Amino acid sequence: MSTAILEKFLIDYVEANEGEAEPIDAGTYTILYGSEPAIKTVTFEIEVAKENNQVELFLPGSIFFDAVIRDAMAKGGMCATYLSGFQAVTKVIQSESMRTFSFADHGKDGAKKVEPKMPSFQPYNFRIWTFVFKVRVTTDIIEDHLYTVSIDARTLKAIKNFTEYLNKYQHLPYYEETIPHYHPQDFQKSYQSALDYVKQKLTNLIARKKQEAAAMKLKETERIKKYYDTLNEEMEEALGKKAGDHEAVVEIQSKQKAILVQRQSALGDIEFRYKMSAGMSLVSVLVTNYPCYISKASVPSTMQPSGYDIIWNPLFRRFEPLTCPTCKNQSYTLHFLRTGIRCQNCFKNS
Repeated sequence: MSTAILEKFLIDYVEANEGEAEPIDAGTYTILYGSEPAIKTVTFEIEVAKENNQVELFLPGSIFFDAVIRDAMAKGGMCATYLSGFQAVTKVIQSESMRTFSFADHGKDGAKKVEPKMPSFQPYNFRIWTFVFKVRVTTDIIEDHLYTVSIDARTLKAIKNFTEYLNKYQHLPYYEETIPHYHPQDFQKSYQSALDYVKQKLTNLIARKKQEAAAMKLKETERIKKYYDTLNEEMEEALGKKAGDHEAVVEIQSKQKAILVQRQSALGDIEFRYKMSAGMSLVSVLVTNYPCYISKASVPSTMQPSGYDIIWNPLFRRFEPLTCPTCKNQSYTLHFLRTGIRCQNCFKNS
């Protein structure tokens, strides 16, 4: 591991603990951090630490390095990022929204297209939680699998391949506090959605591992049984030959009992080794904040006037479809009838 990586890690760690790190010399820092702040002088140079016992060495294997690693691991890996660099012109978004969404009012005189009243688009902060879980599957060997799932904090739905978008934009340490959050669900609900998603994904893995373990267990059991059956057959042959020798018979029977005990022990060991278990733990959490643009639109229908949030998502470069009140599916077209509001599919089938 290079010294540059260790320096960056130590500085990030100190700053994350609301401390300060000041360079004294090349590879040597004065740091101040912790709930009860204390000044330390640390170095990445072995010779510097040897010459001055007041300077603590910060390299793998040193006491201070191990203490920092333990503390960092205990606090877990949770961080936040704020995406920037989106090209969003509200006038263009407004014009595109009028072409994307369609509303039809079905009255006595038939159907007519309705133009929604659409105020200017305003930025709101949206949030996506990305969870990384480690799943450990234990049979005769231990296997670790990593699962990453990103959950939309508003809809609680999983977003596929979300992390691929992160490298496409700038990352800032903060976002504009004047931008309001848009109806986020609480963290616990997002976490539960992530758990449910990963558990569903695990179904096939667990089933496959159970089949593999069962096949290996059967193969190993048959091998052990065959081995000890062969030993027992040899003992039976020996008994036949030594039937008249009492002492030999007693010795052979004693060996048979020992073989039986060994056989049961070996079979029990197989049963234990191929008993499968699985555990899941949370490795890290990333909360991604990014701006979306929303217009609080109203549709002046004679049947059922309604209001909708028209959302432009610059991350995915699309308008989010509306939810049909009838079938709960998503659509960009809504029909307003006396009997209710229908999407295009519901309208065709009604």
